[in-house]
Amino acid sequence: MPPIVSDDYKEKKKKEILSSAFVCFAKKGFEVATINDIVEHSGISKGAIYNYFQSKDEIYLELMSTETSQTYDELNQEISKKTSAIEKLNYLFEIYLDLNPFIEENKARFSVHLEFKLHSSRNKELKERLRNRRQTYFISQVTDILRDGQKSSEIKQDVNPEIFADLFWSMVDGVVSQTIVYEDYPYHEVLKEIKKMYILRVKRNI
Repeated sequence: MPPIVSDDYKEKKKKEILSSAFVCFAKKGFEVATINDIVEHSGISKGAIYNYFQSKDEIYLELMSTETSQTYDELNQEISKKTSAIEKLNYLFEIYLDLNPFIEENKARFSVHLEFKLHSSRNKELKERLRNRRQTYFISQVTDILRDGQKSSEIKQDVNPEIFADLFWSMVDGVVSQTIVYEDYPYHEVLKEIKKMYILRVKRNI
């Protein structure tokens, strides 16, 4: 009879696998890193890893899901404290303006996410899962802010909330991605100008 394993133990092992996987993905790149690398780093057997995850893709998706849900909940708590749509948009920009994208931890995270996006472009199921994540957690968040702002007459009526939500994240993603390769990229200066242009375009002059 196999030993009874507690839920706490399972969760602990799962976190160990995810932590080791991220280190391996960041060090070697998602495509190059293997399950054997994760085994070597974590000290957990390949069989045990496959008890929790079916593939390397599944490991990444779990990493992404955990990070996204935590960040989303924290963001929503802070956003709910803001009284206006413009305050909420400014807050989202400030999160990235306060960020140092050049420190190793952040750079590694950005690199792993970007590499997985490219990897998923060749897989219909993965593309759909990433698309749903982006829509659920990111596009809908800014869309709701802009719609509420239109109702309160803060945001111009000719602004399409879905398009401008997509524009917001496309600009942020684009700026962040530059820092992966170019260490002298003027991240904060560019982002400040993007913020000015975006707020000027959506804000209704009263």
